[in-house]
Amino acid sequence: MGRLVGAGPSRGRGLAGLQAGWKWEVKHRVFVSRVVELRGFVQYDRKEFGVSISLKGASCSFVVRGVHCKYIAFVAMAELAHEAAERSAHRQVQEVLRAGQ
Repeated sequence: MGRLVGAGPSRGRGLAGLQAGWKWEVKHRVFVSRVVELRGFVQYDRKEFGVSISLKGASCSFVVRGVHCKYIAFVAMAELAHEAAERSAHRQVQEVLRAGQ
């Protein structure tokens, strides 16, 4: 997937989310021509934000001035970490399709 335009400062905050133990709950992970589409929720401190990432772009239920937020950066990093862990364990990343999604 291409670089997220405007996500520069958000990457640091997204990494801070990984370190702080934020949770990424995948509701939808589908591979389309070597590109992944993701939908799910970032959860922390009793808060929950919906995030979607696809080839067409990224969106979050928390929008500030139309700028990509730290939750999108967090999800991208969490998915990269998940993929690396699966590769290290010699497993393929599985698609996820939850009912109602």
